[in-house]
Amino acid sequence: MRSRLIIVCASVFLVSACGGARTVPATHGKPVSEAPAKGNAAMQQLRAQAEKGNVEAQFALAQAYDRGREVPIDKVEAVRWYMRAAEQGDAFSQYLLGNNAWNGTGMPKSEQAAVQWWQRAASQGFAPAQSSLGRTLVTGGQGVSPDKMQAYLWLALSAGQGDQEADQQRATLVEQLQPDQLAQAKRLVKEWKPARSRAVLSRSAP
Repeated sequence: MRSRLIIVCASVFLVSACGGARTVPATHGKPVSEAPAKGNAAMQQLRAQAEKGNVEAQFALAQAYDRGREVPIDKVEAVRWYMRAAEQGDAFSQYLLGNNAWNGTGMPKSEQAAVQWWQRAASQGFAPAQSSLGRTLVTGGQGVSPDKMQAYLWLALSAGQGDQEADQQRATLVEQLQPDQLAQAKRLVKEWKPARSRAVLSRSAP
């Protein structure tokens, strides 16, 4: 419980510190920020928990490097920590790794790897990953074969969680499917169940 509180407090500080640091008078005529010292302490606590395998800390540390919260932006380091969290089943990290692989940010560009990461997140019910996966499977990509029935499945599942854009794309895709294909795709949606993950987090989707 105490370690979880440390992670939450450290994460909150890293977010708030980006908005501006308080200053105190300096002895040499220039204001000195208090944030770096506190930020360093928060980062040390966060890193310690991340190194121990805490998924929430790993994700928070990845976000710190991804967005430059109290540390210089380092996309490669961000990917490293997203990877650690993703391998423990964190769907948000899996989704972001898919985005990074698709764009070649902090890791080699690979549409095939992107689809694989989105697949892992989508299988847990993560709507943004379902949408990205569905849109990609409509036409396919480099190393990715198109699969319109699977595309329908993921777009429909994302739409079922309130994604209006995915719902529009699903409706467009209906016109491209044969009646038997559409019936099978709808059956896939009806029978689908989310995979269970070891990581149980309270973070919401973006």
